Amino acid sequence: MDLERDALEHILGQLKNKASIKQIVYQVTRKVFDMMREEGKRIITELEVKIEEMETSIPIEYKESGDFEFSLKLGGDILIFHMQSNVITFNDDFPLMQKPYVQEDPTRKYFGHITVYNFLADSIRYNRLGDPGYLISRLLINKESHFFAEGSGQLNFLFQDLEQNVVTGDWLRLIIEKSISEAMENDLIGPKYPEIKSISLKQQLGQSLAAIRGEKIGFQMSAEDKIQG
Repeated sequence: MDLERDALEHILGQLKNKASIKQIVYQVTRKVFDMMREEGKRIITELEVKIEEMETSIPIEYKESGDFEFSLKLGGDILIFHMQSNVITFNDDFPLMQKPYVQEDPTRKYFGHITVYNFLADSIRYNRLGDPGYLISRLLINKESHFFAEGSGQLNFLFQDLEQNVVTGDWLRLIIEKSISEAMENDLIGPKYPEIKSISLKQQLGQSLAAIRGEKIGFQMSAEDKIQG
């Protein structure tokens, strides 16, 4: 029937257009992530030289974990950078969706995303699976290499002009440096005595000691945080 054929052609057209756009966004995001890896390596190399000149011993390390993840170890902190494999968009009420730059071309509303989480180095070293990690920043990249970043501290307002922000090595380095600073500026705060007055056997056996060790309370990102867009 003509109606069925027309419906199938419409569906095929939608699939073709969306798949094409998402593939472009994915490829752009892969390129950005590779650039980010190189900047991360460069920062660690430069820090190694500085630390050697100081004649002190501070553990720092760059490490790759497959195609979609790398980490930076700096003293007692580890920052894990992860590229999500899926392309995302947002509801119409999300601030980015309201911008003229996005509304004049709906294909600009699709984003690749890279997250940066902060973990204690000892959590990974001792395989403490119950210890928390903290989202420091999230980087969103569209098909035109324009980007938007949200996160903790300065990361939540410095990089929010999607129309003007175009990815460069310098921008990525600044985002990494700000992420490192945010992680290192938020110390581990011990819990109050009543909060650890009783623990479970599981906690005592070391499977989940987050409540005992405290939390990095400087990180307070939540769904209620206001995003400027």
